[in-house]
Amino acid sequence: MAGGITIAQAIDLGQATLESFKEDSLQYTLKHNTYEIVNRWLASDKMVLDGGDRAEAYIQLKDATNAAHVRMYDVDTPNVENLDKKITVNWTHAKTSFSYEMKELNINSGNMRRIYNLLLSRKRAAYKALADLLEEAAWRTPAAADDDLNPFGIPAWVCQADADTATGDFNGYVPDYTVSGDTESGMTTIGGLTCTSTSNARWASWYADHNDNLGDNLLKLLRKAFRKTKFQTPKLAGQAIDPDSAFSNFRLYTNDTVLDSLEELAQKSDDSIGFDLGKYAGNVVFKGIPFVYVDQLDTELTYVYGGNPIFGINHNHFYPIVLNGENFRINPPINSREQHNVFTVYCDLTYAYMCDNRRQAGFLLSDWEGGN
Repeated sequence: MAGGITIAQAIDLGQATLESFKEDSLQYTLKHNTYEIVNRWLASDKMVLDGGDRAEAYIQLKDATNAAHVRMYDVDTPNVENLDKKITVNWTHAKTSFSYEMKELNINSGNMRRIYNLLLSRKRAAYKALADLLEEAAWRTPAAADDDLNPFGIPAWVCQADADTATGDFNGYVPDYTVSGDTESGMTTIGGLTCTSTSNARWASWYADHNDNLGDNLLKLLRKAFRKTKFQTPKLAGQAIDPDSAFSNFRLYTNDTVLDSLEELAQKSDDSIGFDLGKYAGNVVFKGIPFVYVDQLDTELTYVYGGNPIFGINHNHFYPIVLNGENFRINPPINSREQHNVFTVYCDLTYAYMCDNRRQAGFLLSDWEGGN
């Protein structure tokens, strides 16, 4: 390398250095307290790889009418019913990148450690920016019906009721777009299906208004929410029709205010609290399920999820789908005519959030529309 680094060597050196990175070799500050999306949702076995021009799933929102009691020798009247409805979600495309100049490699050509640290720092900064983007988008909804940049995050599938309801029910029909200024802007469809009680009575999530009462009343609502959304599916010949209905992959997400109140309640040991709420390994748990702190939920979005929300999410029914070949695809360093000495590495992700059953995907408890 005494004569300097060539274009081909700059590409090879950048690629070789990228492949040798170790994830724990750089300290850096984080914007968010938790990174649930990249650390769990997109890294778990519940993430689905699929193809096609959009993400799809199917659901039955009505009951078949073929079952009946009969008499001996009754005439059969077969009835073929197509009850399947297709859920469709457009892909969301995300990218990040970092660049380096060939002269930077030449300047440090005598010290491979410097080159390593230079590229490592830029790579980690680019990946952190993508992690921040994904984390923030997951707790939002698109800005409008024609918004094709942002995904349908959790509040698009598990939402507030159209009217105040303190008792709780499957009344979370119409999600709101995340509109600038936090104004009400209801969707007409979610997943390609009309989200009204008259059109699709079962296409709704469970919601209750806790009225910002974060004491014992909140625990009662949590118990009810678990009871109402934890369906026991019928069995036929010993086989569960929907084995994913159990809460084997269930998580609770909330903000700092709610956690403060729950931690105070968990410290009590009297019978009014019971055995549902407690602390384990430094976490507040309800029915053995830990609450996950999401700092984005500290910011109230009045019409999207209300005040002091608690999302209970069954990730067997709400999960990311990633397009085959676009699962954090990283290309080798490339350059362009405009900047022939600059090399850029891109990372691409194409994904969608899918909810294949809003009634069993979980629940939302919040101060309805911020106490409005």
